[in-house]
Amino acid sequence: MADEPNNNTNPPTITEATPQTTNPTQPRRTSSSTPQAAKLWDAFGSPEERANALPGQSGPTATPPPKDLTVSDAMKSLSLKDASTFYKMPCARDSLMLGIGAGFGVGGVRGVLGGLRSMWTACNWAVGAFAITALASHEFCQRRRLQELDGMKQAVELMQELKVKKQREKETKMAEAARAAEEERQRKSWTNLANYKFW
Repeated sequence: MADEPNNNTNPPTITEATPQTTNPTQPRRTSSSTPQAAKLWDAFGSPEERANALPGQSGPTATPPPKDLTVSDAMKSLSLKDASTFYKMPCARDSLMLGIGAGFGVGGVRGVLGGLRSMWTACNWAVGAFAITALASHEFCQRRRLQELDGMKQAVELMQELKVKKQREKETKMAEAARAAEEERQRKSWTNLANYKFW
């Protein structure tokens, strides 16, 4: 009886291991014995977790509400490289130069007209003129850049339309030339009875 094969009709079932509780910040390791579906869930997220859950929503798939940002958080996001190269950003140099010129002019005129006793107010006027002029010229420059980008986008679209139109014209000319060549070939063909004279 030991030599008899097992005639069990039910195939062996593969049982999935229960997922272990791990730290959500650390990715789970998958081994070769982990089913393919579990590997996909690890890579792309579990189907039980809803991707479109609103922050602060209650329930098992709720996400925590977003943390309010503070000035210190914003300052931490700035790097020294960004602070040292801000003048290389588009429109920054021109707007800063205009602001410096306006602040120097307004503060100088205010200082000359007011004398030594109005130096503090002249400095205030200079800083205010610098800030207002720099911000206004920066916004104006950014809007002008957006208009130029829109104009460039429209120009590219017009160029593409013109290219498509020229391609269509070329195709129609080629089709007309092919049709004319076919008509000429048919006209000169020996099967055309109009080519033969019987008198």
